[in-house]
Amino acid sequence: MNILILAHYQDDGSPYVSFVHNQAIEFVRQGHKVTVIAPTVLGKKYKFLEKRKHHIIDGVSIYYIDCLSFSNFGKYTFNNWFGYIAVKNFFNKLMKKEAVDIIHAHTIGFDGYIGGRLKVKYGIPMVLTTHGSDTIMELDQGRGRQVVRICKKADIVVAVSSMLRKRLLSECSLLDIRVILNGFVKKPVLYKEKEPYTVLQVSNLIKQKNTDVTIQAFAKVLKQFPKASLGIIGEGTEKAELQRICRELQIEKSVYFYGHLSNEDVLKHMAQTQVFVMPSINEGFGIVYLEAMSQKCAVIGTNGEGIMDIIEDGENGILISPDDVDGLAEKIEKCFRNSKYYKKISVNGFETAQELTWENNARKYLQLFQTIISGKMR
Repeated sequence: MNILILAHYQDDGSPYVSFVHNQAIEFVRQGHKVTVIAPTVLGKKYKFLEKRKHHIIDGVSIYYIDCLSFSNFGKYTFNNWFGYIAVKNFFNKLMKKEAVDIIHAHTIGFDGYIGGRLKVKYGIPMVLTTHGSDTIMELDQGRGRQVVRICKKADIVVAVSSMLRKRLLSECSLLDIRVILNGFVKKPVLYKEKEPYTVLQVSNLIKQKNTDVTIQAFAKVLKQFPKASLGIIGEGTEKAELQRICRELQIEKSVYFYGHLSNEDVLKHMAQTQVFVMPSINEGFGIVYLEAMSQKCAVIGTNGEGIMDIIEDGENGILISPDDVDGLAEKIEKCFRNSKYYKKISVNGFETAQELTWENNARKYLQLFQTIISGKMR
């Protein structure tokens, strides 16, 4: 099978988008050819992208295509159209060399629009995957009509969680939406022993991630466990404000801001930490939860978000309301006080994560692709 992936470039240190590349690697490992078209903004300098040209990385063929962009001013209008024209011109050349069996577009707005138009022009089936903000933020901002119009172009829409599927169906009940949970890169547990009374959050430092809730809850925990520490990994627009909150609460000596770290270093921190917390909202799934589970952290996520597909509260993880400072503090303290409870949560979470690999995720997608290509889709 020859799979074409559309995923606009994100400057996250990976060839285009880290989790999309991890999935693409698995497609290749399972015997399929993968070509990635990664649109980039014309004239923009990226931190991690030195040269815009054709690369083959981990067996995945990647083409960077420059497109005009007018930021949000051109969203759903000029930007999408310019993106399509640039990709189409390249696609014409690509099709002369090899046939494409299926298009897999990631995110609804930009890549989904391009994928839909390519499908119509060339008659190639298209699967569209929504990951979270491309659905939730757009619907919250009143762009439901545009979202649905793009989704209808796809043969199948895949949501990475049941929550996302529900949100899309609330906008249009006629959409054919399947749920395939994300995977993670399985690594061995890096340390046998945890540092006592340790808490960690890994996320972009933006309002959506509710890191301020974590800090306020930790301040309460610190009164009961003076030797506790909180690690915060990530960068973002809220960093200065979060540091100010730490000073205001007089806990800055127990809170460590590590900035942006490599995935390997993130896993090392997780392996040494007892409790992982991310009380975020509008979270389609959150691969970082799986990574923390894989390092035997007791994971605390948010009720009503995508993580509910894998966490059973009190069994393999903990769920709280996103703004429940007292509830979050109480659950962290319970993990510190009750070793039996902590062990159950961390061990069960570890076992849950073992099944949610990119290998299994890719296998489910490939079965879906084959069904669509063969015309057996109901």
